Amino acid sequence: MDKQIYWFITVFSTLEHKTFKDGSFENIPRHMRTWGFYTNKEDAFSALETNRTDMWETIYDFAILEPYYEGISGYAFEEDRYWFKYNKEKDGYELMESPDGVLHYVSFALG
Repeated sequence: MDKQIYWFITVFSTLEHKTFKDGSFENIPRHMRTWGFYTNKEDAFSALETNRTDMWETIYDFAILEPYYEGISGYAFEEDRYWFKYNKEKDGYELMESPDGVLHYVSFALG
């Protein structure tokens, strides 16, 4: 039996760029809010693309869609996660490339 995956939507206002002395860097999401989750990835995509319930709220320019299993530390590493940027003209989020410097971070939705 396959485990159920839950697709969590988290929005954030900015990516704070932090550079370290060794020249490495991170882009750290700031001012985050997790809106909820879906059991179907397509429904989660639709919610983001249509800005359902006004997730943007004039400040949340970025979003991430992450896969989780039920339980503690249930991040579904074998699944992809998806990054989005808000498009004012379309009033919805559009897919974007993963920001540099966040590859080693997981679990934005649950902290």
